[in-house]
Amino acid sequence: MKKPAPPTAVVMNMFYTGLGIARSLGEQGIPVIGLTSQHFIYGNFTRYATIRRCPDSRNEPEALLGWLQQMGKELGSRSILFPTRDDDVAFLDRFREALQPYFILTIPESNVVNTCLSKWETFLCAAEAGVNTPTCWLIENRSDVLRLAPNATYPCVLKPVMARDWRRGANWSIVGARKAIAVTSSEELVAAYDEIARAEPRAVVQEMVLGADDCLVIAACYLDRNSKFVAGFNTRKLCQIPEGFGTGCIVETVDRPELFEPAIRLLQHMRFTGIAEVEFKWDASVGAYRLIEINPRAWDQHRLGAACGTDLILLAYCEHAGWKMPKSNRQAGNRKWVAEDVLCMNAFRSLWKRDPHLLSMLRLARGKRVWAIWSARDPLPAIAFFITRFFPGLIRLAFHTLLSTIKRKLGNGRLLEKDLIYENDFTKGKSPS
Repeated sequence: MKKPAPPTAVVMNMFYTGLGIARSLGEQGIPVIGLTSQHFIYGNFTRYATIRRCPDSRNEPEALLGWLQQMGKELGSRSILFPTRDDDVAFLDRFREALQPYFILTIPESNVVNTCLSKWETFLCAAEAGVNTPTCWLIENRSDVLRLAPNATYPCVLKPVMARDWRRGANWSIVGARKAIAVTSSEELVAAYDEIARAEPRAVVQEMVLGADDCLVIAACYLDRNSKFVAGFNTRKLCQIPEGFGTGCIVETVDRPELFEPAIRLLQHMRFTGIAEVEFKWDASVGAYRLIEINPRAWDQHRLGAACGTDLILLAYCEHAGWKMPKSNRQAGNRKWVAEDVLCMNAFRSLWKRDPHLLSMLRLARGKRVWAIWSARDPLPAIAFFITRFFPGLIRLAFHTLLSTIKRKLGNGRLLEKDLIYENDFTKGKSPS
């Protein structure tokens, strides 16, 4: 009897996360379709996925729904659909009923999705579950921030209620291409709120957990359909760009088993199912880890799981395909995930500025590495990236760095805002659009 073909995996967006998913599954012989809304993205060139151009979940959700329904009809059998961004998770949740005839969605139930994506709801749920978390305050208008400002704990952090709130339309430009804003006084808080309120009036103010970037530790977990913990691993950020509130550029596997108890307690309290990246930060002032956020999906550095013998992507696929889930086979020794595009760009910037921190950053990248883009078994994405984006971006950055130097000497050192945003997105492997 002929063995049935494995279900197709469909991956939304082919940046770091999507490329990693395609490799994790494609290496196992699983057919993968990679969805992309842009030409010349490095992940479009992977050998492990068939690439299809489609509308974007952030900007054209209704158009993407119709496109996916048509693709689902063409495929004939239900495929397993993996999101890679918060916008994708929100899209799948919004159109859950319309998509379920064609796809198996790898996201939790709607109430769980909302709790994870909303920083305010995460804070409330963590308090109910007894998980240590920084104090948060919800801001809905200027009156709220004026009442809070004299009584808030400083330093603190101003954040969007949902990360995608600041990325819609022109909002990313309005907030200065920042994921969060550190403030040290009531005056700074009011001024920062007035700035971001032009993009989105709802925000949260969170007590800042002091400490360097290497105090950020992840409990990566997979919980099955009954919300039972299956497997997990820990990682620690060694370097993120920009420092403090950026994206992890160098991340390593570590052993922090004590983090699984609060992570699992919180996830099971909300009846979570699937892949979760639960981020904590060590707070030396209280001698404990404190919850920062939950990502209810795969994230940039998930390939470290495959490198250390706990591939959460494969676990998710197997469960949703009705296959037996493989056992974790944790390998000894640390592995590091390195975003080589960010590393190279920052090396150039450091050389230009004669920054002495360059050598320390390069030392952090030493060891057994998993590259964000490069793979000896799948080299085309890296080649395409350096030809289509890196070298043109390097020339552009060199030009604007030179221009800013000239402007400073003339008494005007401010780069155009759009150029700052381009540089910020470029160094994180994201699209500038």
